[in-house]
Amino acid sequence: MAVVLPVASLVLLYVFCLGYFVHRREALLVALLSWGLVAVALTELLSLVSQLTPPALAIAWLVVSLALLAACRHWRLGRRAQGLLPRPPALIAVAAGLLLAAIGVTAVTAAPNHSDSMEYHLSRMMHWIQQGSVAHYPSHNLFHLYQNPGSEFAMVHLQLLSGGDRLSGIVQWVSLVGSMVGVSLIAKALGAGRSGQFLGSIFAITLPMAVLQGSSTNNDLVVALWIVTFVYFGLITMEQGLNTQRLWLLGTSLGLAILTKGTAYIYLFPFCLWLLGWGMTRLGWRAVRPLVAILAIAIAINAGHYCRNWSLFGSPLGAPGGEFSSVWSLPHLISNLLRQLALHADIVRNLHLEKIVTPTTGLTEKAITIIHSWLGVDISSPLTTSAKSATFYVPGLSFNEDKAGNPLHLLLIFLASGPLFCWRRLRQRRSLLLYWLATAGSFILFCQLLTWSTSRGRLHLPIFILFAALVGTVLERCLPRQAMNLLTLVLVVLAYQWALYNQVRPLLGANSIYVTPRLSQYFRTQPALEELYIGAAAEIAEGSCDRIGLDFENSSFEYPYWPLLTAAQPEIEIQHVRVTNLSRELADQDLHPCRMIKTTSGSAAALPQEITLQNRPYQEIWRRSRSENGRQRAVQIFAPTLDLP
Repeated sequence: MAVVLPVASLVLLYVFCLGYFVHRREALLVALLSWGLVAVALTELLSLVSQLTPPALAIAWLVVSLALLAACRHWRLGRRAQGLLPRPPALIAVAAGLLLAAIGVTAVTAAPNHSDSMEYHLSRMMHWIQQGSVAHYPSHNLFHLYQNPGSEFAMVHLQLLSGGDRLSGIVQWVSLVGSMVGVSLIAKALGAGRSGQFLGSIFAITLPMAVLQGSSTNNDLVVALWIVTFVYFGLITMEQGLNTQRLWLLGTSLGLAILTKGTAYIYLFPFCLWLLGWGMTRLGWRAVRPLVAILAIAIAINAGHYCRNWSLFGSPLGAPGGEFSSVWSLPHLISNLLRQLALHADIVRNLHLEKIVTPTTGLTEKAITIIHSWLGVDISSPLTTSAKSATFYVPGLSFNEDKAGNPLHLLLIFLASGPLFCWRRLRQRRSLLLYWLATAGSFILFCQLLTWSTSRGRLHLPIFILFAALVGTVLERCLPRQAMNLLTLVLVVLAYQWALYNQVRPLLGANSIYVTPRLSQYFRTQPALEELYIGAAAEIAEGSCDRIGLDFENSSFEYPYWPLLTAAQPEIEIQHVRVTNLSRELADQDLHPCRMIKTTSGSAAALPQEITLQNRPYQEIWRRSRSENGRQRAVQIFAPTLDLP
């Protein structure tokens, strides 16, 4: 099976890197970085000639694997590489291993079903596969086009070479493991011993949000991996000096982080300032050239995406939506800080103490409301609140990857931050204090720039993972080893509930992925659409139409159409039609689909019986609708009027 080729390349990269790095953990991070860089290069190069296809991609990865195999043949073990992770107590190691295994099993067994994945992560991949290129195309959802595509580049390789989406979730799972390894290295660079490094790595993989996302097709863990890699090699550079190898590692990790998700611009900015300050202090103006080289590598990695965005939108960043805060003031910043932290406030339910202690979410919300009255700021101010969550409230414990908080982990961050500032021995460790300031500064910058919504906790994941290293380093100095082991075990045990009872991909329970048909799993977040989509696909199959136009109105839940429509006709062509945004200029003016599927989601309204495409009339031939809570979900199929009897 051709999908083993990129996997083999990653293994060979790791073996090759073992010859150049003392730590196996470093070798693994560099192997992941190198694999990511190769995946981007192959995607962009094959796209230039519209050959992002299974045969071409298989040949490309075969060439890479053979080249790496030849390089490894000449590699000799000149020094003994140190272990992958610090050796933990056996019970904790087994528990953590089983936790990762449970997440990994979910990743390869469950159907992808995160709402963003259904709307654009996986949908854009299908358009790329269809056209053999990552070039922009007409789309009702501009997220398909301008959103950073790094994670999808990796997933599209697995999709093309495996012939399906069963391995799509493995990208986030591998990133979870890589982040765990990277956190342990950051903790080591900050001065942590074995127990501190291990606690930091366990802290990272037991975050409820990390557990839930570890089996998804989202991208927050992927960007966290590249952020952690950049921060680690930045710390090593400031400790040991800059050389060509570290320059390449910093530029590559920065470039891949930015290519994966826009939050990387925010989260890495303070660390880039720290690195810049170190360079100017140690090297003076001589630091300009290597720092410019790092930036140049990052830009080169993103060049293809930047150019596509510039060509269509007139900006390398595309057309970002209205999720940015429109006010700069200290009261509004404090407001957003408190509200963002409140997303992780349900510590009582997190510890399963609700039968003993009354959950404190209501008290937290009341306290924040009082503070806002002192600040003179509207707690749900539209200036700092997303329209998606127009009214502020403190959410409770969640098993959904959009809204899950990390209450216990936030408490540990606060507990670790206290000794850092109060204990003189820790306060004198300059790198530890600067690391706290850079990580906290990233979160503060996030709160200043972005609005509040209940789903923002998902975007906090890289910050929690960065804080993991600090928690391990500080608590190792404050707690005896037995207490460290107990805390580590508690974190692992509590994390199992999210691994086993994921709201949309549960391993256990009545809705387990083992008893729910894979097709139904695609619709777990939009169950009202399942019957409508299946009916539409059956109607299309009866007509033997091989050119389909998709017309979305107030909805872009697209991906399930692809497995449904291609199941009967693998060579079917699917395009967005009647697009009204900027991407309409990319539309094929000669495209005349034999069927159009119009999907509507919104308030109940009269549905059209006839529509036009390029002055060509189409008549409704099929309709299904469903009303839910006053909201109408409808799917219609239209055929060219001239083709009807």
